[in-house]
Amino acid sequence: MTYKACRKINENFILDDKFEVYLAIPSESEHGKFTKKIAISSPMEKGYLYACLFFYDEIIKELDKLRKMIEKIIDEIRQDIHIEDSSKLLMELSARVRNKIGDDSLDAFIKEILAEESKAMTLMPTEKEIEKLEKIKDSILLELLAAFKEMTIDKAQQSGGEYQFTFPKTYYDELTPRQRKILSPALRLTNLYNQVRMEDLKFYPDRRVTYRATRLPAKFDSTELQIKNSLKKLMEKNLINDNVDD
Repeated sequence: MTYKACRKINENFILDDKFEVYLAIPSESEHGKFTKKIAISSPMEKGYLYACLFFYDEIIKELDKLRKMIEKIIDEIRQDIHIEDSSKLLMELSARVRNKIGDDSLDAFIKEILAEESKAMTLMPTEKEIEKLEKIKDSILLELLAAFKEMTIDKAQQSGGEYQFTFPKTYYDELTPRQRKILSPALRLTNLYNQVRMEDLKFYPDRRVTYRATRLPAKFDSTELQIKNSLKKLMEKNLINDNVDD
């Protein structure tokens, strides 16, 4: 799973009112509309789509935190010094953000935010800046997946053959409505990456979750590749010129 895969899936797949997942075929005549939707029948493919949508929302929340940090620094700059020129503001902002996080990986994101105020050509990110930002997004995803594993597997308490953990209130309260609806299948699929199959999965009103775990001998990599190839073929067949991943 990569950020790019999550983004592509978010762009091309939709959930209906019952939260079944479909490939949406866009309409050429109406912006934001689609002419038909194709249901996904494979349980593994559906689980993969749910997991990608779940973590796409997680990544967006983390990017929103970075956006707020950058916007706060913009306000600080404008209080400290008067800068009208977007290029000069960019240089000062980049320097302060770089000093705060330790590198210049957010320069493309900074330009994106500033471009909402100004359409100056100097705000166009370079390919190298875009590449650095993509790596940051992938790093965010890896950190989120690691934290998810720690919460749902590593810290789960075992009693007999059953495992139990509780979603922290702060974590659960920040889940998007979509995430809450697809939490169960996303949880099952995500932990296949950790070679754990969750069985008899049960959710309780106090955010407690119980399950039985089967340790899987093989990594999920080959299965994931099959899933992505199948989704790629489905998209190509329906004239969507976008791959699920590189």
